[in-house]
Amino acid sequence: MICSNANVHTQSRLRTRKHQPVLKRMSLPSQLPNQSSKVTRAIEEMNNTNVPGGSLSVPDTSTTGSVGYFSKDDRFSEFEQDVLLSTWPLIASDLYTHGCMVFKNALHLFPDLAKFIPFTKLSNEEIAADTRSKQHILAFMDVLSKAIGALDGGREDFCEKLMVLGARHAAIPGMKLEYFKVFKQAILMTWEALMYEEFTEDVRRAWAHLMDYIIGILSEGCLVFEEEEEKMLLDAGSEIQHRASDSQLGAYPSTRRRSGRPSVISMTPEELSHFY
Repeated sequence: MICSNANVHTQSRLRTRKHQPVLKRMSLPSQLPNQSSKVTRAIEEMNNTNVPGGSLSVPDTSTTGSVGYFSKDDRFSEFEQDVLLSTWPLIASDLYTHGCMVFKNALHLFPDLAKFIPFTKLSNEEIAADTRSKQHILAFMDVLSKAIGALDGGREDFCEKLMVLGARHAAIPGMKLEYFKVFKQAILMTWEALMYEEFTEDVRRAWAHLMDYIIGILSEGCLVFEEEEEKMLLDAGSEIQHRASDSQLGAYPSTRRRSGRPSVISMTPEELSHFY
């Protein structure tokens, strides 16, 4: 069992090898150079591409604002890193099956997510036979795999890719950052089912911390996307047919954007009550 007492050395079935504690603590930059230009390029690419519905994780937070809407605690202790690296092999042993479990738990927690997920009524076998659905699940799990890998290096590249991935999610009609919280909880539920008694409070906290960190970057990518899209629409002016008018924006100052779509950070009282 994983224990916070450094003097206790017990063998865990989750530990496939002796892991040497990482001496450096993980500290990824909250802001990346040229991130806006990267997201702008992603927006331009997506204007001519059908963006598939998708889902990923997002943190519990009460903070509000612009790009810093979700705070990111990007420093992981040696013990947290050891916990994450020790528990990951069990999860990685069957990424597809465990990914299916996460999605099913997410839909159990919040059935409305079905409108974003095209394979909600399929069995694991049927999903496996559908290339696009299987790739969707494996791509979801690959984010976790790369997050674990980033504990030992490659942090800036990981952060940049998450920013662009967040931008792609912002382009999904009806997407809300609040929905990401469901996947964080679904992951914790799934890991608990996989690990049984090994899913201690230390394990829960370490994975919750990692998910909040991942989600913070994804959320920042979503918000940068919206900011860049607004700038592009303002520059284009009336040439863009779907641009919302100033009168429309005035009627919905907190929920409407010049694209005519609600912001990913806005939810009506009815939506919030339904969500919670």
